[in-house]
Amino acid sequence: MAKYIASIPLGDIERIAIIPGGGRSMAQVKGDADYICNAGFYSMTTGKPVGHLKVDGVVLSKETWGCWGYAWDKADIKLAALPAAAKNYISGVEMLTPMIGMQDAMLYNPDVGGVRPRTAMALTGDKLLLYCADTPTTPEALRTALHRLGAETAIMLDGGGSSQCDFTGQKISSSRRVHNYLAVWLRKKEDKPMSEAYQVTPSVGVNIRSGPGTGYSKVGAYAQGTVVTVTATRDGWGQTEKGWVSLDYLEAVEAAQRVTDNGLRIQARYIDAGRKNRPCGVNPCGYITIHETGNAARGADAAAHGSYLNSAAGEAALVSWHYTVDDHAIVQHLPDGETAYHAGDGPKGTGNARSIGVEICVNADGDFAKARENAASLVRLLMEEHGIPIGHVVQHNHWNGKDCPYTIRHTSGAWEAFLALCEGGPCAKTNRQTVQARFGLAEETMDYLEAYRYGADLLQKLAAAN
Repeated sequence: MAKYIASIPLGDIERIAIIPGGGRSMAQVKGDADYICNAGFYSMTTGKPVGHLKVDGVVLSKETWGCWGYAWDKADIKLAALPAAAKNYISGVEMLTPMIGMQDAMLYNPDVGGVRPRTAMALTGDKLLLYCADTPTTPEALRTALHRLGAETAIMLDGGGSSQCDFTGQKISSSRRVHNYLAVWLRKKEDKPMSEAYQVTPSVGVNIRSGPGTGYSKVGAYAQGTVVTVTATRDGWGQTEKGWVSLDYLEAVEAAQRVTDNGLRIQARYIDAGRKNRPCGVNPCGYITIHETGNAARGADAAAHGSYLNSAAGEAALVSWHYTVDDHAIVQHLPDGETAYHAGDGPKGTGNARSIGVEICVNADGDFAKARENAASLVRLLMEEHGIPIGHVVQHNHWNGKDCPYTIRHTSGAWEAFLALCEGGPCAKTNRQTVQARFGLAEETMDYLEAYRYGADLLQKLAAAN
């Protein structure tokens, strides 16, 4: 018996396709796809698909009723009410949707119930999960298993007995020919986002082109000695903020390392230039805005959010921010001096146009207290680099009223404690020293405040006061 679960970062996906079987086996259909599995319900009598199914703009199956399923054009997969306007969509047994949660009964025909092998797909927010097993299980047990893996939405793709997959070499075979398969192609290594500093070497400089090749139009030039950041490479060309340049005329240089005072190196993984969620306006860095990701799924760490922002889904959502912080890493998605879409106050709003957005991860398998400490260390660095006062470290709520950062806002004293961390540390000694210096209080007064029943909380609030 075998059970395989593929967890695929959305930012790594080049294309998702439904491929009609046409009587062919999975091995015959797979081609150069990285992942493939059986997908979709079909009639054992007619061999035709049932439910809602659309492949590359062609509707293959349509019912009189609507349902929730997955829809996409290329790789921008999302849960949607079917039928939908996207080029591709597929339905199945709804396991986790806006209408059905973990406590709700699943609706399906009795002939697909019982204990059987199963295939399913799910989304965790920043990853596509594909599940395939020839180990028998019930639909309800399958839903529980996917939920434990962090699934936020999920559908079952078959009625049992058709389970087959090839997840980069992890194979489950079946002699049964199914109507269609779900295939996923990953972005090639040379096309994946990167961030490295290079210096222009030719004395005459180097042309900037609109695409990766000499066949694309010239859009400018970099002078000799210019240091550029390459965010992606393709066919010997590197993508920069202003366009594409030949890597033959660039020489890698050691980029300056930014390290927080608690020893975390900031990892620069910029959103690709040209994406709609990278507006590239000038940000004077007058404020620092604190957010929480709101994504409690396991694995939803800083790197995962970086992949999401650089994916088709992130671009379609038109969201971006400068840093994501978890309990072990800080990932930078945009230069500090660029604007971003994080504050919800419009493209020219002060939050978007004049503040640096910092997201703190709340993933279930992370340590939020440690992530908060790491975020405070980043804030301390940003305050020093840009001369930002503590009074300009604000919540997302400050700009548009959103209840964010949610955990901090709903924990008594947590915001004040966070600001105290941003000013140098959480301990009572630090708060005492800050308050004493700020208000010029005598030692006897400080002793009295510390002895007060709510003294620690009071000192914390006074230390964070403007």
